[in-house]
Amino acid sequence: MIEKVYQELIIKRSELLGKLNIVQADLDKKLETLVKNNWEEFTPSSTIRRKMVAVDGGQFVKELRTGTVFVLNAEALITEGVQILNTDQEVKAGVFRPGNKAKERVGELMAIMELKLALQNGGSGTWILMDGSLKKKLGEVKQLDADFEFREGEITSLNQEDEDIMLLHMVYEKQVYLSQLLDRFGSRTVWISKMSRTKDLFHQDLSDITLLETFTRGPGFSTVKCRPLLRNQVEDHDRRKSLEGVEVCSFYARLDQNENVLRIDLIGRPTTGFIRDLLNDLYSVSVKGYPYPLVRVHYDVKVSRNDRKRIIEMLNLRRRRGVEWWPGQFY
Repeated sequence: MIEKVYQELIIKRSELLGKLNIVQADLDKKLETLVKNNWEEFTPSSTIRRKMVAVDGGQFVKELRTGTVFVLNAEALITEGVQILNTDQEVKAGVFRPGNKAKERVGELMAIMELKLALQNGGSGTWILMDGSLKKKLGEVKQLDADFEFREGEITSLNQEDEDIMLLHMVYEKQVYLSQLLDRFGSRTVWISKMSRTKDLFHQDLSDITLLETFTRGPGFSTVKCRPLLRNQVEDHDRRKSLEGVEVCSFYARLDQNENVLRIDLIGRPTTGFIRDLLNDLYSVSVKGYPYPLVRVHYDVKVSRNDRKRIIEMLNLRRRRGVEWWPGQFY
């Protein structure tokens, strides 16, 4: 079977590479004009080293026939320039049995841990830097039919025995923590995406980031696009009610010449001055066009290949197969 795959790749190699490599000359001149009209050149520069709180999480998940093992590690890193002032961590390890929607629950649990740490440590910095997209972090807001008691500083959804209900409770709990974070720190909380396939700025077949990286090279930022964070109403007694009035605004930015374009989400409509101040502060700690605090916290929580091997050995999860080709799902 795999030989046919190789043959297909050889036949289609030029076609596949052509779709992956975007050449500026192949795109319409009108499109180039559109992109450049929505891009403001701005070269950040700053000698001020702001205090920042960078938050990220890492995970290990192993699905077995008896259940799903997970180990989670989240960290809030407080920095001043590139100097680390303090760290705050939270870890969770457990087993979901039988393990229905286990990966979804692990993802929601990690998001809760990250938001809790941001909430607890947000007052220590001028900016709170979160990895990823605000909209994706929020997820879909649904009515919660079952009774659920939210207790700040805890993750009570883990006490639920029914796996489907646990997932619903986790999503709710995450969204409550997110609403508290936005209430408390507002536009000081900044979501930064390295990868974004959204097309809400130019509405073309190619992503906004692809077009900006094709037609621009220097530092600067794009036109800002804003939209309501929620599309549906939340009941008056719901702890997520404050999310109704939130407007999330997004723009793209490049911090240094020829580096990658980043997508930035925050709440409230930022002025040009606000954007320039933010980019100046991010530039002051950037490495190859990306904020160093987010790079450092990412590597602090990343579960490496060696970490995975050690966890598997510690929990005695390694099972010898009778033959190498036998499917791992049987173990």
